[in-house]
Amino acid sequence: MFGKSPRTDRQGVALRNLALLMLIPLFSSVAQAALIGASSNPKQARIQVEEGRTIQISWIVSTTSAHSMGAFSAQGVLKDAATSTVLKTQATPFNNSEGAGPLHFDEPLVITADDARKWLELGYRTLQYTRQFSTGSERPSTAEASVSIQLETKNVDLNASTLNVPLAIHSLELSFKPQRFRSQISQGLPLQAQLGVIYSGQGQLKGSWQLGTIDPASGQLAYQELAQVSKDLRQGMKDWLLSPQLETVKPGHHVLRFCALESLDATQASTENLCPNQQLSSTLEYQVIEDSQQEMATQPPASLSASTQLTWPTTADTVVYELVLRQENGKESISSGEYVGRLLIPAPKTATSLSAALLEQLKPGVTYLWQVNALDQHGDLIRQTAPARFVFMP
Repeated sequence: MFGKSPRTDRQGVALRNLALLMLIPLFSSVAQAALIGASSNPKQARIQVEEGRTIQISWIVSTTSAHSMGAFSAQGVLKDAATSTVLKTQATPFNNSEGAGPLHFDEPLVITADDARKWLELGYRTLQYTRQFSTGSERPSTAEASVSIQLETKNVDLNASTLNVPLAIHSLELSFKPQRFRSQISQGLPLQAQLGVIYSGQGQLKGSWQLGTIDPASGQLAYQELAQVSKDLRQGMKDWLLSPQLETVKPGHHVLRFCALESLDATQASTENLCPNQQLSSTLEYQVIEDSQQEMATQPPASLSASTQLTWPTTADTVVYELVLRQENGKESISSGEYVGRLLIPAPKTATSLSAALLEQLKPGVTYLWQVNALDQHGDLIRQTAPARFVFMP
Protein backbone atom coordinates (compact mmCIF):
# COMPACT_ATOMS: atom_id res chain seq x y z
CA MET A 1 0.00 0.00 0.00
CA PHE A 2 2.77 2.41 0.86
CA GLY A 3 5.38 1.56 -1.82
CA LYS A 4 3.74 3.47 -4.72
CA SER A 5 3.17 7.17 -5.18
CA PRO A 6 -0.37 8.43 -4.53
CA ARG A 7 -0.78 9.67 -8.09
CA THR A 8 0.34 6.38 -9.67
CA ASP A 9 -2.05 4.35 -7.51
CA ARG A 10 -4.87 6.80 -8.12
CA GLN A 11 -4.51 6.62 -11.90
CA GLY A 12 -4.37 2.83 -11.81
CA VAL A 13 -7.54 2.52 -9.75
CA ALA A 14 -9.37 5.07 -11.88
CA LEU A 15 -8.44 3.22 -15.08
CA ARG A 16 -9.58 -0.11 -13.63
CA ASN A 17 -12.87 1.42 -12.53
CA LEU A 18 -13.37 2.97 -15.96
CA ALA A 19 -12.61 -0.35 -17.68
CA LEU A 20 -15.22 -2.11 -15.55
CA LEU A 21 -17.80 0.58 -16.35
CA MET A 22 -17.13 0.12 -20.06
CA LEU A 23 -17.46 -3.67 -19.88
CA ILE A 24 -20.85 -3.70 -18.15
CA PRO A 25 -22.91 -2.37 -21.11
CA LEU A 26 -20.92 -4.57 -23.48
CA PHE A 27 -21.81 -7.76 -21.65
CA SER A 28 -25.45 -6.77 -21.27
CA SER A 29 -25.91 -5.96 -24.97
CA VAL A 30 -24.35 -9.03 -26.59
CA ALA A 31 -27.53 -11.08 -26.29
CA GLN A 32 -29.66 -8.33 -27.89
CA ALA A 33 -30.42 -7.95 -31.59
CA ALA A 34 -28.24 -5.10 -32.79
CA LEU A 35 -25.67 -3.83 -35.25
CA ILE A 36 -22.19 -4.16 -33.78
CA GLY A 37 -20.03 -2.53 -36.43
CA ALA A 38 -19.43 -1.56 -40.05
CA SER A 39 -16.37 -1.41 -42.29
CA SER A 40 -15.44 -0.23 -45.78
CA ASN A 41 -13.24 -1.62 -48.51
CA PRO A 42 -11.12 0.24 -49.39
CA LYS A 43 -10.55 2.22 -46.22
CA GLN A 44 -8.25 4.68 -48.02
CA ALA A 45 -8.15 5.90 -51.61
CA ARG A 46 -6.20 8.40 -53.71
CA ILE A 47 -7.49 10.56 -56.54
CA GLN A 48 -5.44 12.33 -59.20
CA VAL A 49 -7.04 15.76 -59.55
CA GLU A 50 -6.44 15.95 -63.32
CA GLU A 51 -8.19 12.64 -63.96
CA GLY A 52 -10.87 12.20 -61.31
CA ARG A 53 -11.93 8.71 -60.31
CA THR A 54 -14.80 6.36 -59.59
CA ILE A 55 -14.18 4.54 -56.31
CA GLN A 56 -15.91 1.18 -55.95
CA ILE A 57 -16.78 0.83 -52.25
CA SER A 58 -17.90 -2.35 -50.52
CA TRP A 59 -19.63 -1.83 -47.19
CA ILE A 60 -19.90 -4.68 -44.69
CA VAL A 61 -22.25 -4.46 -41.70
CA SER A 62 -21.84 -6.87 -38.77
CA THR A 63 -24.67 -7.81 -36.40
CA THR A 64 -25.27 -9.92 -33.33
CA SER A 65 -26.45 -13.50 -33.88
CA ALA A 66 -29.90 -12.56 -32.57
CA HIS A 67 -30.40 -9.87 -35.23
CA SER A 68 -32.62 -10.69 -38.24
CA MET A 69 -33.99 -7.35 -39.47
CA GLY A 70 -31.21 -6.27 -41.83
CA ALA A 71 -30.02 -2.67 -41.99
CA PHE A 72 -30.79 0.64 -43.69
CA SER A 73 -28.67 3.56 -44.95
CA ALA A 74 -30.30 6.46 -46.76
CA GLN A 75 -27.23 8.25 -48.12
CA GLY A 76 -23.51 8.78 -47.97
CA VAL A 77 -21.88 12.12 -47.11
CA LEU A 78 -18.56 13.41 -48.45
CA LYS A 79 -16.88 16.00 -46.21
CA ASP A 80 -13.60 17.84 -45.92
CA ALA A 81 -11.86 16.00 -43.08
CA ALA A 82 -10.35 19.20 -41.65
CA THR A 83 -13.41 21.41 -41.43
CA SER A 84 -16.33 18.94 -41.71
CA THR A 85 -17.64 21.00 -44.63
CA VAL A 86 -20.13 18.92 -46.62
CA LEU A 87 -18.93 18.70 -50.23
CA LYS A 88 -21.31 16.15 -51.67
CA THR A 89 -24.28 14.00 -50.65
CA GLN A 90 -24.89 10.76 -52.53
CA ALA A 91 -28.48 9.57 -52.14
CA THR A 92 -27.96 5.91 -53.00
CA PRO A 93 -30.15 4.12 -50.47
CA PHE A 94 -29.36 0.70 -49.05
CA ASN A 95 -32.34 -1.11 -47.59
CA ASN A 96 -32.10 -4.74 -46.60
CA SER A 97 -34.98 -5.41 -44.24
CA GLU A 98 -34.17 -9.06 -43.60
CA GLY A 99 -31.26 -11.17 -42.53
CA ALA A 100 -28.42 -11.21 -40.06
CA GLY A 101 -24.90 -10.04 -40.71
CA PRO A 102 -22.62 -9.79 -42.33
CA LEU A 103 -24.66 -7.59 -44.69
CA HIS A 104 -23.02 -6.42 -47.92
CA PHE A 105 -23.62 -3.25 -49.92
CA ASP A 106 -21.60 -2.10 -52.96
CA GLU A 107 -21.73 1.38 -54.46
CA PRO A 108 -19.68 3.55 -56.83
CA LEU A 109 -18.55 7.00 -55.65
CA VAL A 110 -17.85 9.29 -58.62
CA ILE A 111 -15.54 12.30 -58.15
CA THR A 112 -14.97 14.23 -61.35
CA ALA A 113 -11.77 16.07 -62.26
CA ASP A 114 -13.63 19.40 -62.06
CA ASP A 115 -14.86 18.67 -58.53
CA ALA A 116 -11.43 17.49 -57.38
CA ARG A 117 -9.69 20.59 -58.83
CA LYS A 118 -12.22 22.95 -57.20
CA TRP A 119 -11.82 21.31 -53.80
CA LEU A 120 -8.03 21.32 -54.02
CA GLU A 121 -7.99 25.03 -54.89
CA LEU A 122 -10.11 25.68 -51.78
CA GLY A 123 -7.43 23.99 -49.67
CA TYR A 124 -9.22 20.66 -49.18
CA ARG A 125 -6.79 17.75 -49.43
CA THR A 126 -8.16 14.96 -47.28
CA LEU A 127 -11.80 14.03 -47.76
CA GLN A 128 -13.96 11.57 -45.86
CA TYR A 129 -16.91 9.67 -47.30
CA THR A 130 -19.14 8.28 -44.52
CA ARG A 131 -22.22 6.10 -44.27
CA GLN A 132 -24.29 5.41 -41.19
CA PHE A 133 -26.27 2.18 -41.03
CA SER A 134 -29.22 1.66 -38.69
CA THR A 135 -31.97 -0.81 -37.82
CA GLY A 136 -35.69 -0.15 -37.91
CA SER A 137 -36.52 -1.90 -34.66
CA GLU A 138 -38.17 -0.34 -31.60
CA ARG A 139 -34.71 -0.11 -30.03
CA PRO A 140 -32.62 0.94 -33.06
CA SER A 141 -28.86 0.56 -33.16
CA THR A 142 -26.40 2.24 -35.52
CA ALA A 143 -22.98 1.59 -37.02
CA GLU A 144 -20.78 3.87 -39.08
CA ALA A 145 -17.88 3.44 -41.48
CA SER A 146 -15.92 5.77 -43.75
CA VAL A 147 -13.37 5.96 -46.54
CA SER A 148 -10.48 8.44 -46.33
CA ILE A 149 -9.73 10.03 -49.72
CA GLN A 150 -6.49 11.91 -50.51
CA LEU A 151 -6.43 14.43 -53.37
CA GLU A 152 -3.19 14.52 -55.39
CA THR A 153 -1.97 16.35 -58.47
CA LYS A 154 0.61 15.78 -61.20
CA ASN A 155 0.64 19.46 -62.13
CA VAL A 156 3.63 21.06 -60.37
CA ASP A 157 2.30 24.62 -60.77
CA LEU A 158 -1.09 23.73 -59.36
CA ASN A 159 0.53 21.81 -56.54
CA ALA A 160 2.77 24.74 -55.66
CA SER A 161 -0.14 27.16 -55.64
CA THR A 162 -2.30 24.96 -53.43
CA LEU A 163 0.54 24.39 -51.01
CA ASN A 164 0.58 28.15 -50.47
CA VAL A 165 -3.12 28.48 -49.67
CA PRO A 166 -3.30 31.09 -46.88
CA LEU A 167 -4.43 30.12 -43.42
CA ALA A 168 -8.20 30.15 -42.95
CA ILE A 169 -9.61 29.65 -39.43
CA HIS A 170 -12.97 27.89 -39.56
CA SER A 171 -13.75 27.57 -35.87
CA LEU A 172 -12.31 28.13 -32.39
CA GLU A 173 -13.65 26.20 -29.42
CA LEU A 174 -12.58 26.47 -25.79
CA SER A 175 -12.92 23.62 -23.32
CA PHE A 176 -11.42 22.85 -19.94
CA LYS A 177 -8.41 20.59 -19.65
CA PRO A 178 -9.02 17.83 -18.78
CA GLN A 179 -12.06 17.88 -21.04
CA ARG A 180 -14.89 17.97 -18.56
CA PHE A 181 -17.10 21.00 -18.12
CA ARG A 182 -16.63 22.68 -14.76
CA SER A 183 -18.96 25.62 -14.30
CA GLN A 184 -17.67 25.84 -10.73
CA ILE A 185 -14.27 25.12 -9.24
CA SER A 186 -13.19 25.23 -5.62
CA GLN A 187 -10.89 28.04 -4.57
CA GLY A 188 -7.19 27.33 -5.07
CA LEU A 189 -7.45 24.32 -7.41
CA PRO A 190 -5.35 24.36 -10.61
CA LEU A 191 -7.27 25.02 -13.82
CA GLN A 192 -6.37 25.39 -17.49
CA ALA A 193 -8.28 25.44 -20.75
CA GLN A 194 -7.46 24.24 -24.23
CA LEU A 195 -8.42 25.77 -27.56
CA GLY A 196 -9.41 23.54 -30.47
CA VAL A 197 -8.60 25.17 -33.83
CA ILE A 198 -10.14 23.84 -37.06
CA TYR A 199 -8.50 25.37 -40.13
CA SER A 200 -7.35 24.91 -43.71
CA GLY A 201 -4.29 26.21 -45.56
CA GLN A 202 -1.19 27.21 -43.70
CA GLY A 203 0.14 30.21 -41.83
CA GLN A 204 0.73 31.63 -38.39
CA LEU A 205 -2.05 31.83 -35.84
CA LYS A 206 -1.66 34.91 -33.67
CA GLY A 207 -3.87 35.47 -30.69
CA SER A 208 -4.40 36.70 -27.17
CA TRP A 209 -5.52 34.87 -24.01
CA GLN A 210 -7.73 37.20 -21.97
CA LEU A 211 -9.53 36.89 -18.64
CA GLY A 212 -12.66 38.82 -17.84
CA THR A 213 -13.80 39.41 -14.26
CA ILE A 214 -17.15 40.84 -13.20
CA ASP A 215 -16.94 43.79 -10.83
CA PRO A 216 -19.44 43.03 -8.02
CA ALA A 217 -20.17 46.74 -7.51
CA SER A 218 -20.82 47.78 -11.13
CA GLY A 219 -21.66 44.42 -12.66
CA GLN A 220 -19.39 45.25 -15.60
CA LEU A 221 -17.14 42.68 -17.27
CA ALA A 222 -13.57 43.89 -17.75
CA TYR A 223 -10.89 41.92 -19.62
CA GLN A 224 -7.17 41.87 -19.09
CA GLU A 225 -4.59 40.09 -21.23
CA LEU A 226 -2.96 36.98 -19.76
CA ALA A 227 -0.60 36.12 -22.62
CA GLN A 228 -0.09 36.35 -26.37
CA VAL A 229 0.55 33.37 -28.59
CA SER A 230 1.92 32.73 -32.07
CA LYS A 231 1.84 29.24 -33.57
CA ASP A 232 2.58 27.86 -37.05
CA LEU A 233 -0.27 25.84 -38.55
CA ARG A 234 0.80 23.69 -41.51
CA GLN A 235 -1.66 21.83 -43.70
CA GLY A 236 -3.40 20.11 -40.86
CA MET A 237 -7.00 19.59 -39.94
CA LYS A 238 -7.09 20.47 -36.27
CA ASP A 239 -4.67 21.73 -33.67
CA TRP A 240 -4.69 22.60 -29.98
CA LEU A 241 -3.42 25.46 -27.81
CA LEU A 242 -3.09 25.27 -24.03
CA SER A 243 -3.99 28.31 -21.95
CA PRO A 244 -1.94 29.78 -19.10
CA GLN A 245 -2.93 28.79 -15.57
CA LEU A 246 -6.29 30.41 -14.81
CA GLU A 247 -7.22 32.54 -11.82
CA THR A 248 -8.70 30.47 -8.98
CA VAL A 249 -7.32 32.29 -5.93
CA LYS A 250 -10.21 34.69 -5.33
CA PRO A 251 -13.89 33.67 -5.39
CA GLY A 252 -15.88 35.18 -8.23
CA HIS A 253 -17.21 34.80 -11.76
CA HIS A 254 -14.69 34.74 -14.62
CA VAL A 255 -14.82 34.58 -18.42
CA LEU A 256 -11.85 33.22 -20.37
CA ARG A 257 -11.53 34.48 -23.93
CA PHE A 258 -9.20 33.68 -26.82
CA CYS A 259 -9.08 36.22 -29.64
CA ALA A 260 -7.34 35.69 -32.98
CA LEU A 261 -5.36 38.78 -34.03
CA GLU A 262 -3.94 39.99 -37.32
CA SER A 263 -0.71 40.98 -35.58
CA LEU A 264 0.80 40.94 -32.12
CA ASP A 265 1.09 44.56 -31.08
CA ALA A 266 2.88 45.23 -27.80
CA THR A 267 0.62 48.25 -27.20
CA GLN A 268 -2.60 46.35 -27.83
CA ALA A 269 -2.96 45.28 -24.21
CA SER A 270 -3.40 48.92 -23.20
CA THR A 271 -6.09 49.66 -25.78
CA GLU A 272 -9.81 49.44 -25.03
CA ASN A 273 -10.53 46.84 -27.72
CA LEU A 274 -8.58 43.68 -26.96
CA CYS A 275 -10.66 41.61 -29.37
CA PRO A 276 -11.13 43.42 -32.70
CA ASN A 277 -12.78 40.48 -34.48
CA GLN A 278 -15.47 38.88 -32.30
CA GLN A 279 -16.18 36.25 -34.97
CA LEU A 280 -12.66 34.86 -34.51
CA SER A 281 -12.92 34.40 -30.74
CA SER A 282 -14.18 31.87 -28.23
CA THR A 283 -15.23 32.28 -24.59
CA LEU A 284 -15.61 29.97 -21.62
CA GLU A 285 -17.15 30.86 -18.24
CA TYR A 286 -16.32 29.49 -14.82
CA GLN A 287 -16.94 30.43 -11.19
CA VAL A 288 -14.50 30.12 -8.32
CA ILE A 289 -16.33 29.25 -5.11
CA GLU A 290 -15.21 29.22 -1.51
CA ASP A 291 -14.72 25.75 -0.11
CA SER A 292 -16.64 25.34 3.11
CA GLN A 293 -13.94 22.94 4.25
CA GLN A 294 -11.32 25.72 4.34
CA GLU A 295 -12.29 26.42 7.93
CA MET A 296 -11.03 22.94 8.86
CA ALA A 297 -7.45 24.17 8.60
CA THR A 298 -7.93 26.69 11.44
CA GLN A 299 -9.59 24.30 13.88
CA PRO A 300 -7.50 22.97 16.78
CA PRO A 301 -6.34 19.36 16.45
CA ALA A 302 -8.97 16.78 17.39
CA SER A 303 -8.13 13.41 18.85
CA LEU A 304 -8.54 10.23 16.85
CA SER A 305 -8.86 6.61 17.92
CA ALA A 306 -9.37 3.39 15.98
CA SER A 307 -13.15 3.88 15.88
CA THR A 308 -13.19 7.59 14.91
CA GLN A 309 -15.07 8.39 11.69
CA LEU A 310 -13.58 11.02 9.38
CA THR A 311 -16.19 12.79 7.22
CA TRP A 312 -16.10 15.19 4.24
CA PRO A 313 -18.64 16.92 1.96
CA THR A 314 -20.25 15.28 -1.06
CA THR A 315 -18.91 16.30 -4.50
CA ALA A 316 -20.95 15.73 -7.66
CA ASP A 317 -19.48 13.51 -10.44
CA THR A 318 -17.11 11.79 -8.00
CA VAL A 319 -16.27 8.12 -8.60
CA VAL A 320 -13.81 7.65 -5.75
CA TYR A 321 -12.57 9.74 -2.81
CA GLU A 322 -8.88 9.59 -1.92
CA LEU A 323 -7.99 10.25 1.73
CA VAL A 324 -4.31 11.22 2.09
CA LEU A 325 -2.60 11.08 5.47
CA ARG A 326 0.66 12.81 6.45
CA GLN A 327 2.52 13.53 9.65
CA GLU A 328 2.57 17.24 10.49
CA ASN A 329 5.97 18.93 10.48
CA GLY A 330 4.93 22.50 11.37
CA LYS A 331 4.73 23.80 7.80
CA GLU A 332 1.53 25.08 6.18
CA SER A 333 1.51 22.80 3.12
CA ILE A 334 0.22 19.29 3.65
CA SER A 335 2.55 18.06 0.89
CA SER A 336 5.56 19.08 2.99
CA GLY A 337 4.64 16.60 5.73
CA GLU A 338 5.90 13.04 5.84
CA TYR A 339 3.63 10.81 3.77
CA VAL A 340 1.98 8.06 5.83
CA GLY A 341 -0.55 6.47 3.49
CA ARG A 342 -3.95 6.78 1.87
CA LEU A 343 -7.38 5.20 1.54
CA LEU A 344 -9.65 4.94 -1.51
CA ILE A 345 -13.35 5.23 -0.65
CA PRO A 346 -15.92 4.63 -3.45
CA ALA A 347 -18.57 7.34 -3.87
CA PRO A 348 -21.17 8.14 -2.64
CA LYS A 349 -19.71 7.21 0.76
CA THR A 350 -18.35 10.31 2.54
CA ALA A 351 -17.08 8.90 5.85
CA THR A 352 -14.56 6.30 6.93
CA SER A 353 -12.43 5.16 9.81
CA LEU A 354 -8.74 4.49 9.25
CA SER A 355 -7.70 1.00 8.17
CA ALA A 356 -5.69 -1.27 10.44
CA ALA A 357 -2.68 -0.85 8.13
CA LEU A 358 -2.79 2.95 8.51
CA LEU A 359 -3.34 2.79 12.27
CA GLU A 360 -0.17 0.73 12.61
CA GLN A 361 1.79 3.61 11.07
CA LEU A 362 0.58 6.19 13.64
CA LYS A 363 2.42 7.19 16.80
CA PRO A 364 0.55 8.06 20.03
CA GLY A 365 0.41 11.80 20.77
CA VAL A 366 1.64 12.84 17.30
CA THR A 367 -0.32 15.31 15.14
CA TYR A 368 -1.34 14.21 11.64
CA LEU A 369 -2.90 16.00 8.67
CA TRP A 370 -5.58 14.44 6.48
CA GLN A 371 -7.06 15.67 3.23
CA VAL A 372 -9.63 14.26 0.80
CA ASN A 373 -9.37 14.43 -3.02
CA ALA A 374 -12.53 13.89 -5.07
CA LEU A 375 -11.68 12.08 -8.34
CA ASP A 376 -13.90 11.64 -11.40
CA GLN A 377 -14.14 8.61 -13.72
CA HIS A 378 -10.91 9.64 -15.48
CA GLY A 379 -8.97 9.95 -12.22
CA ASP A 380 -8.96 13.76 -12.51
CA LEU A 381 -9.12 15.92 -9.38
CA ILE A 382 -12.40 17.85 -9.18
CA ARG A 383 -12.30 18.97 -5.54
CA GLN A 384 -9.87 18.97 -2.65
CA THR A 385 -10.66 19.67 0.99
CA ALA A 386 -8.37 21.80 3.11
CA PRO A 387 -6.04 19.85 5.40
CA ALA A 388 -7.48 18.99 8.83
CA ARG A 389 -5.55 17.87 11.94
CA PHE A 390 -5.93 15.21 14.54
CA VAL A 391 -3.78 13.85 17.40
CA PHE A 392 -3.61 10.09 17.50
CA MET A 393 -4.85 8.83 20.87
CA PRO A 394 -5.19 5.03 20.71
